Amino acid sequence: MISVTFWIFLFIAASLFAAVVLSPRYLSYLNLKNEYLANQVQLVSLENQVEYLREIAHSLEHDPEFRSEVARVDFDAVRPGEERIAVDPDLALDVPQWDPGKKIPVSNRSWYVPMLGVLSENQKVRSSILLTAAVIVVLSFTFLHESQSQQLETVTRSTRDILGLLLSRYRVPDDDSVDYEEEEG
Repeated sequence: MISVTFWIFLFIAASLFAAVVLSPRYLSYLNLKNEYLANQVQLVSLENQVEYLREIAHSLEHDPEFRSEVARVDFDAVRPGEERIAVDPDLALDVPQWDPGKKIPVSNRSWYVPMLGVLSENQKVRSSILLTAAVIVVLSFTFLHESQSQQLETVTRSTRDILGLLLSRYRVPDDDSVDYEEEEG
């Protein structure tokens, strides 16, 4: 039991140390990944815009009807004999425009990113976690080895007895349940 406790405490200390050491690197990785994804979204958006503009250029070069319609809309020109009806600007024919305002959310930040920020940047938190890990290691090597098993068992037993004594004040005696069972039977 002492050996298992020893290794559990060492694992906890190693985890605390790893959290302090690796959090800045992992936060940098997450920021770079977020930037990469933002660049990918921007690249796809620009590729879509280029494809859209190629289609417009192709239509302007090869479709005379499209070309004349664009000229009519741009210059507000009227053909002879054509009758125009005034309509609300929202209903008017307009040349389609590229809408770069459509933004795709890159990624939502994970719940642990603020904790990584604190672990990466707050020196007081980093120092206290490293101090806690060091204390756990020292206490583990000092008290959790086989030669200290008798003393540890005594301390554990006395702590358990004190906790049992304190908690016994709040326990309901089982005498009522025994009397109730005897009355039913």
